[in-house]
Amino acid sequence: MNKKKLSTLLGICLALGMIALPFTAACAPAPPAGAEPVKIGVLLPYTGINADMLPWMENGAKLAASEVGGEVAGRPIQLILEDSATDIAPSLDKARKLVEEDKVHAIVVPIMSHVASAVRAYTAESGTPTLYIEHCPIQDLQQPVKNAFMHAGTLLGRGYPLGLYAYDVMGARTATVIHDDFVAGEDFTQGTMDAFVYSGGTIIQRQRTPMDIMDYAPYLTAMKEADIVMFWFVPFHAQRFVTQFYEYGLDMPLMEAGCATFSEMLMQQLGDKSLGMISDHAYMPGIDRPGVKAYVDRWVKTYGHLTEAQARFPRINEGNSTYMSVRLAIEAVKATGGDTSKEALNEALRKLKWESPWGLISFTDYGLGIGDSFVIKVVKEGDRYYWKDVHTYEQIERLEPDYLKGAAPKM
Repeated sequence: MNKKKLSTLLGICLALGMIALPFTAACAPAPPAGAEPVKIGVLLPYTGINADMLPWMENGAKLAASEVGGEVAGRPIQLILEDSATDIAPSLDKARKLVEEDKVHAIVVPIMSHVASAVRAYTAESGTPTLYIEHCPIQDLQQPVKNAFMHAGTLLGRGYPLGLYAYDVMGARTATVIHDDFVAGEDFTQGTMDAFVYSGGTIIQRQRTPMDIMDYAPYLTAMKEADIVMFWFVPFHAQRFVTQFYEYGLDMPLMEAGCATFSEMLMQQLGDKSLGMISDHAYMPGIDRPGVKAYVDRWVKTYGHLTEAQARFPRINEGNSTYMSVRLAIEAVKATGGDTSKEALNEALRKLKWESPWGLISFTDYGLGIGDSFVIKVVKEGDRYYWKDVHTYEQIERLEPDYLKGAAPKM
């Protein structure tokens, strides 16, 4: 079997060839004989710069299907997993295969915003229900065909609660900002800055760093003193930045604006340097809710035979977000009673109200996620470093409100 092209028919027992490890799906009750499968295509980073996230994302997708018995509305669930390579060209090739050859009923697009946007532009042509794993620009939802659903919210929308929290709860009045110089870094921090400035705060500095950066020394030596440092980097940059931040003797409070990129494994490597960092995310495994604890228990029960590097525990949040995307597609099919026509599924997703492990999830008419937003803080219990919720903004549209737009200068 081609390890980059995996097709899983859940509801029967199959042996799956995975990158780095074998996985055996649990047997589930067989669906009615001859029932047409519900096909969900998922574009995952089997190769490329995000390949280290693969085990969590793949396991999250499989858990979403297996925990409903591998079937929905009397039909077996078939996950067709393809390699996005975290790049536009291969992702578009695989998206075309999924839509035109495999005839999937829904498709889950890659995590990187520029790749997800390219795939969504393609699926708009067919109207195939399209679910995002992570945050992307609002423009992706503003196309005539309403077939895109962004449960995690937009880039600007994920950042703004942190700006409110920094001013209202932490008492910060000045901030210095630093981030990767591409769309995610720009928008995550801009949303946080807008809310902070609207509340009365002042941004005294903003630094953008190139994606090929190897040394943050010039930026750290130029960093101005402020009440808080707002930053956002992709994971391998974030770890290097925080390490050098403390090596240079800086001690301002750190806020990872927009969404947390530090996994528990990265925090373990940073050790106590990670303690006290503030960020935001909707689907962390450390959220103190019964539904989340039950979800983590299901994950560990399912994958407890694996090693940590094989995703024994949901330590990388992209796995939880992938779980959400697949499960939302399944819930939409359940809502239609098994009708997998594009029109029926898109309408069902727009009207869906699902009680997820992290609380109620629904969508606006144009596909924006509505749900609880958690401000999180790095804590340590025993030898474990993890994100714990410290504040909740309940049932908000995960989009920067109009009254905040442009509050902070475009520095």
